[in-house]
Amino acid sequence: MGAINFEILKDKNALRIFLSLLVSTICEKMMSIGLVWYFTKNFSINVVPWFLTVSFLPHLFMAFYSTNIINRLGPLRTVISSSFFRAAVLLFLYGAFFVTDLRDNALLSGLFIAGFLIGVGSSLFNPAILTLPPQLVASDKIVGLNALIDSSMSISTIMGATFAIFLLNLVSLKTLILVNAISFLISGLLQTGLQTRSSLSDSGEDNPPPITPKTVLKKYPDIARMLGSFLFLNLVFTPILVMIPWYVEKMYMGDSASLATIEGCMGLGAFLTGIFMSLANFQLEGEKRINMIALVSFFFGVFFLFFSFSQHTWQGAAVLFCIGVLSTFLNIQVLTYFQTALPEEEIPAIMTAVNIISAASVPLSLSFSGLIFPHVYIPTFAKLSGGIVLVIALLMPKILKGSSWKSA
Repeated sequence: MGAINFEILKDKNALRIFLSLLVSTICEKMMSIGLVWYFTKNFSINVVPWFLTVSFLPHLFMAFYSTNIINRLGPLRTVISSSFFRAAVLLFLYGAFFVTDLRDNALLSGLFIAGFLIGVGSSLFNPAILTLPPQLVASDKIVGLNALIDSSMSISTIMGATFAIFLLNLVSLKTLILVNAISFLISGLLQTGLQTRSSLSDSGEDNPPPITPKTVLKKYPDIARMLGSFLFLNLVFTPILVMIPWYVEKMYMGDSASLATIEGCMGLGAFLTGIFMSLANFQLEGEKRINMIALVSFFFGVFFLFFSFSQHTWQGAAVLFCIGVLSTFLNIQVLTYFQTALPEEEIPAIMTAVNIISAASVPLSLSFSGLIFPHVYIPTFAKLSGGIVLVIALLMPKILKGSSWKSA
């Protein structure tokens, strides 16, 4: 680790992409909280999993096409176009309020259709934005830019939830839709000022070679095994989002303030880690990065076990702060690993796979939790989850070393 490096904050590309993501993701978080509240209040909480499923389906369907579209348009054009596309969907939905009686079941249908279409845009935006860092900044700044991108998500989770607490009782769902649409427009406009360092990324080739996640993963079985490991880590970790409220109520004997404190600590850990890694000259290469990923995964499992034994709010808050730190560090290192290890035209395929894992893990894991939690004792399940993470971490060095593809 070297000295603190503020150069990443002076980079115009890094600053633009950070601000563009911050604007849109804060409003997305507000919108998502508003939708959950609307579904729960006017219909049933059971509508939420169906909405998540409909929003996820485009990520699955587009997996066969996303890579070629990104390579054809270029990652930057894909990011800009998908931002404006999502803005257009929400503006159309907002305009529908003035030309038709969009209430009750009609509004519910409109929200589901909009959710599906936004999912289509996100299925292109997410892998494209993760493909961009090597094309926007010098190689020694890639980790820093990845950290800024991750930090924007952490900040948005905290600020979006905070704004939602104050605004949901003051504004209507229609207003939230308009605000989110405007945020996508602002984000797209900021992204138009980005300039790539690589001519290949935005060459707009008419006939780029067909590439899919399947072909790239078949070509690089070590990467396939890594993605498989992280799919299991995500599936095991996500139920903790359901466990936290249970622990607050049943184990800590806390209230809503306790819940907010604990979840805020996890977000704070993620935010501080992202900011630190964006400023620190912290880069790992080759086998060192593999060892570090395995080590962090191991500690991730250890803290998961600590959480399963926690009895007080302060213990849960401390553990989840550490989990926020570890998960953010892990995400940044893995993304940098993929971005710097593959040919430029193959990166979108891997990021498409990463996006599918990220998008799928929440609905799949929550569905699994809904089926199993009524039949198991939650702390026992938490201990089992932590143990599974430890096993995966211990196997990682053997799985990931001896890679046949070049190391960054």
